[in-house]
Amino acid sequence: MAGTSGGEGQFRSHLVPRTRVGRVAVVLFFGLFALVEPPFVHSFANRTEPWILGFPFLYTYLLVIYSALIGVLIWALRRKL
Repeated sequence: MAGTSGGEGQFRSHLVPRTRVGRVAVVLFFGLFALVEPPFVHSFANRTEPWILGFPFLYTYLLVIYSALIGVLIWALRRKL
């Protein structure tokens, strides 16, 4: 039966990570992504002071988190997950 995991001749879903490192990458990506969603951003990072390197705090915060998200994707690509 196609689409099930298990024995020979059966296909495993490509949506579920097969390795421990793959699961770590998914959890790390979703964890970081949760930090840029409205409940957390609106309560913690939605402010302009202090200014960091000439940018308001919110922009610096989002830049750091989005850079980390891209880093996780590049790491997963290099590991061929």
